[in-house]
Formats: sequence, structure tokens, C-alpha cells
Amino acid sequence: MNSWKRRLTTLFIAFHLLAIALWVLPFRPPLPQRWIGPYFSLMGLSQDWSLFAPDPISANSFVDAQVVLQSGEVRTWSFPRLDVLDLPQRYSKARYRKYSGWLYREQFAYAWPDAARYVARQFKDSAAPARSVSLARHWARTLPINAGHYVQPVWHTQIFFTYPVEPGDLQ
Repeated sequence: MNSWKRRLTTLFIAFHLLAIALWVLPFRPPLPQRWIGPYFSLMGLSQDWSLFAPDPISANSFVDAQVVLQSGEVRTWSFPRLDVLDLPQRYSKARYRKYSGWLYREQFAYAWPDAARYVARQFKDSAAPARSVSLARHWARTLPINAGHYVQPVWHTQIFFTYPVEPGDLQ
């Protein structure tokens, strides 16, 4: 192997090992975030610590869509939710959990029109196709178990994007 190829390979391996070491830290220094984040995102290696202490996710949430049809009828369309699927369906639809769990965040606003068009296309063969699609986030705080006493969580809803469907969107 040429000397420059060996150096380039060594440099890549060293960068990758350093990136992994910095990425798996439970705290995120800001500087490495800016250059490691895009690299790991591109490589499909991004990871976060949201399931672990000291600050685990403290809310249940899901995203659905309120679809207004050309007839004026309003229908609700839901992204697959693992809590309402049987085991084989959960296995094949698990990828939607992360997609819909992060979709509502402002940093992913670029995906909102595509998500709305996808939902609209689910109604393209109905008697009345979609006129508009509103994406809504539903969430409830996860409450601690209090001496065996269950407290029903309070659910909140926020429409975070409304999309007027154009005829070309249903192609």
C-alpha cells in the first residue's frame, strides 16, 4: 500500500475512533457536536442518551394528522404506534417510532411538507381526496408511580403544521 494511502487510512480510523469516544459521552461538548453530528448522521450512527439517567424522556407522545377531505369530512390518520399494534406489526413498523417521535421538533420542519403529502396520498383513492392536512403532536407527562396509586395522565394536543393539498401532491 502506498505511503499516502496508509496515512489517509490511519487518519480516517483515528478520526472515527475519536468521534465515537466523544459521541458516546453522556454530556455533549458543543464544539465536537458541530463536526461529529453531521458525520454520524450521514453514516447512520447517530445516538442519544434520552432513555438513560440522569434525564430520561419524561413524556409519552405521538403524531397524527387531521385530514380535511374535499367533501368537508374530517378524518384522523395516525402514524403507526407501537402501543396499539400486535407483535408482528410492531416488528415491521418500529422505525416509525423515532420518525414520528421527533417529527414535531422545529429542527425537522423541512420534513413537515413531505409528511403531510404522504398522509394526503393515503386518501387519494377515496371518493373525496384530501383538501388539507394538519399534523398534530399529542403528549402527556410520564408520572412517577406513587405507592401503587395510578394517576391518569393529562394529554395535550398541538397542531404544529397545516398543509393545503395541491392536486399535484396526490401523484
